[in-house]
Amino acid sequence: MNRRKLLKHLLQTSGGLVAVSLIGGCQSRTIEPLFLLSLLNPETPLPDHLITPLDEFYVQSYALPSTVKADKWQLKIKGAVEKPLTLTLENVLQAPQEDFHLTMECIGNPAGGNLIGNALWTGTPLLPFLRQANVRSDVQEFALKGADWYETTLPVADIMRADVRLVHQMNKEPLTAAHGYPMRLIVPGHYGQKQPKWIVEIEAITKPKTGFWENQGWSNTAEIPTHALMRQVQDTRVWNRQHQVNVSRDGESGWQKGILLAGVALDRSSSIQTIEVSTDNGISWSRANQNRPNSPHEWTLWRYLWKPQQPGNYTLLARATSDRQQQPLEDSNGKDGSSGILNIQVTLQT
Repeated sequence: MNRRKLLKHLLQTSGGLVAVSLIGGCQSRTIEPLFLLSLLNPETPLPDHLITPLDEFYVQSYALPSTVKADKWQLKIKGAVEKPLTLTLENVLQAPQEDFHLTMECIGNPAGGNLIGNALWTGTPLLPFLRQANVRSDVQEFALKGADWYETTLPVADIMRADVRLVHQMNKEPLTAAHGYPMRLIVPGHYGQKQPKWIVEIEAITKPKTGFWENQGWSNTAEIPTHALMRQVQDTRVWNRQHQVNVSRDGESGWQKGILLAGVALDRSSSIQTIEVSTDNGISWSRANQNRPNSPHEWTLWRYLWKPQQPGNYTLLARATSDRQQQPLEDSNGKDGSSGILNIQVTLQT
């Protein structure tokens, strides 16, 4: 059974209660423009951060959201360790806390899709707890389990990094039940598939193992590719289900005054160096203006002021280049995560 059929089955057998948690029902309510039209002015700097409101942040689960009570929550670090640990919420909150920006994306997000969001997270590094447990030298992977029985795995090197954190807040608010209350794991550079919500168990294992979605054929590495997303044409949000835009000639937002093209770009581990925009279906490319986030794990914001000379139909594209690679024009295997470019169709009216 493929992922979409499985999700449909879960929806049908759960009386419709999980619609918000499944890929078919987790589109964000992105109604307002991403940026203000004042950003047409090239002297107006792009913001340092663009935070996704919690009520717009996509939600994905493989089953019903788990209901975990904070006073009952425990995290077990077990398996091939010298000193197994059982952590309470108080243990985690007493550790040094830090805020960090990170963009989360669903591996099922299609080219130009809406299953992506950026948050200010609050949490503490997992590494000191793993060191306290004294992970054995023969450990190859960690099996990560949520209270909803979801399981995924990652190699030791991916989890024993200083930037892997146990988090309990999004945008300075406690995690909601849908986003993993009271605690979830954040593993930068990977799709949300590898970042379990309601985390309750981390097991050190000496042989490779595959998790829930991986057993359905989805990527076992789930690393985010280099890709740009066009999100706005003038004052209209665009994405894979809203990719046709009509723009009037005259008025405050008329195309004769210029058209704001804007969006975001992301890579698994490298800074985005350039974003390029094509307004002629890839025949020519122009460099967009962008910000420079401190972390490669936060989306890069970009904009481009397009000055069309005549009405007609246009196909717009956007691509990113990171320290690692340039975004390909052709899409990758969807089960490895999409790196494809969404075609935006724009009609400039006479």
